[in-house]
Amino acid sequence: MLLTLLAVSLATSPEFSFAFSNGDGTQLLALEPLTAPSELNRVACDGRVLDVKYVREQPAGAKDTGRQTARNFAQVKGSLFTPVKGTLPVETVCLLGTTKAFSKRTLEAVTPRDDERCDASTEALMVGLEKRKLAQCSATGALKAGRMTFAKYEVEKDSALAIVVLLPNTGTPAVRRFPAKWEKDSPSCWRADDGCEFDSTNYRVAFVMRGPAGLELFARWAGPEGENVELLRVTGSELKVIASSSRYWAPE
Repeated sequence: MLLTLLAVSLATSPEFSFAFSNGDGTQLLALEPLTAPSELNRVACDGRVLDVKYVREQPAGAKDTGRQTARNFAQVKGSLFTPVKGTLPVETVCLLGTTKAFSKRTLEAVTPRDDERCDASTEALMVGLEKRKLAQCSATGALKAGRMTFAKYEVEKDSALAIVVLLPNTGTPAVRRFPAKWEKDSPSCWRADDGCEFDSTNYRVAFVMRGPAGLELFARWAGPEGENVELLRVTGSELKVIASSSRYWAPE
């Protein structure tokens, strides 16, 4: 099985884990890494939190394809959860936590933007952040605290770089950097089989949380072979990854 993301390791936060939903939003399967599944009782997929309950450990099925998708859901080995009431968004990655963890935070949905081109002042800011020539700059989301912006820079020798930036209404921009090694005709740079292109529409912040540690962002990153999920925390001028996981979905 090929990695869905090049050169990244899984990280875990003691307060949160990740899970993906099935085809009708009635079940969740946790993604690794995971500790103490029976203690996890709440979930957020967008800007709202629902109660869930741990059901059991689901064994791998005889027809398991190795894909963590709705189609293969009943065959995947993992910790199984169900919503206490209502349903979840279908076949999407969500954030699992405890009542205590979510009670310390307020959630806010992020409104997707249609990747309109940045205005001149934002482009100038993106150039200043990395001291490199821009290849692309676009708005990707709006939230109460500010706006999400994507920038990709021109390749310098074998250095490729894309960034995702939280531009706050006030204060310092916070940056998540995606450096990569560029090679001519290479099939992969940031993700397996990405053709050395970083598509801004594939990296989306679904919601944000404000709590004791400040602002935290829940982001999904889709690729040809799978989806990565990250929990980011604003730490000065950095969007620091404090937890991450991934699921594999290459064509079945």
